[in-house]
Amino acid sequence: MDGIDKAHAEEYGAEPAVLVEVPQVTTLLGAFSEYCSGYAITSTNNHGLRVAITPRTDNLVRIFNASRGERKKFQLAVIRQRKEDKWAQIVKAVCQAVISAELPISGFDMTFKGQSAAADNPSLTAALVSGLICALNSLFGFALDADGQVRLAFSTNRFSEIYKLRLRDLITIFTASPGKIIFFDLESYEYESIDYPFVKGSGVGSYFIDCNLPEGELSEEVTLFRANCIDAAKRMKDILPRGEKLRLLTERGIRNLHLPLPEDLKRTISFVVEDSAFAKKSIDSIKSGNSTAFGKIFTAEQRNLSELAELTSPEVDWLVKRGIETQGVKGVTEISVGISGTLVALIEDGAEEQYRAQLEEYERIFGFHPIMREYVPSGSIKVIIGSGV
Repeated sequence: MDGIDKAHAEEYGAEPAVLVEVPQVTTLLGAFSEYCSGYAITSTNNHGLRVAITPRTDNLVRIFNASRGERKKFQLAVIRQRKEDKWAQIVKAVCQAVISAELPISGFDMTFKGQSAAADNPSLTAALVSGLICALNSLFGFALDADGQVRLAFSTNRFSEIYKLRLRDLITIFTASPGKIIFFDLESYEYESIDYPFVKGSGVGSYFIDCNLPEGELSEEVTLFRANCIDAAKRMKDILPRGEKLRLLTERGIRNLHLPLPEDLKRTISFVVEDSAFAKKSIDSIKSGNSTAFGKIFTAEQRNLSELAELTSPEVDWLVKRGIETQGVKGVTEISVGISGTLVALIEDGAEEQYRAQLEEYERIFGFHPIMREYVPSGSIKVIIGSGV
């Protein structure tokens, strides 16, 4: 995420007045569990997005996406959402929410850059909305605390049809603590911060593996799967007896119900409820530091991703299989950071090089250069230049 201050200065001829660092949301388990109002485990990591802004003396908003070299602009006095604006719709929605809340705002120049700029729509939206609201809060003196900024951020959903965001992502971005994961009950939206024990030096460490698949490799599949989730959840709500909760079902229970659903929707809803159940089940393993049990949950999650959700690729399947076969690796699964082809592996201290050897073989076979880095839950959004949150 380096270089945004330079990019901003070169674009606008002025140093950033406010610079905000937005951590990347990591969903270890339960990435799709909102469709059954289930459970999820999130945290942040030290990749993400940086947002820089400088005030203007007029009502013009200029935006520079430094990760893609793309530019957009609009007037605050006349904000219209247009599909061709793409990611600029997110910035427009933020400005509309600020104006609707009767908060002071004038024109500004904005730059954003970072890994999250290439994320899927929900993840990009959460990062960009959070970063911009935090920056505007500092620049224009909104005096909003973290909860107030979360509420303002979530209100932007009223102004955009395409770039919707998830409340749990916002809560994670604004409340995450270093070294802790957040366990969500997505029915009540109660959540708990829990120490994450699987760090290097503890006996078993956690590592991200960025498979570096071509951009958008699985994006269409994920979009279709989310549409199936919405359809399946709606149909299940009509089928289930009054008062029965979808999140309490099991994959086996769904099979035994002989539901009047197409097979693809049965698999979809089975994955959703299992995804939620794994998140809930894993909390005991995390709290007790039982890496073997946690690794087994990862293995089961990955099997479901492949067989029920069909959200894998040959390259990912190869890396997961070789990981599981490597001595000292407790478990490997795909996770959600908004970018497809990201894995997390639980590896015993001292066994890291054995898995790195598999990564070298992966690159030789498939031609993609994987990157392995330590995963340690990071903290919340922060202002680097300007007033604090």
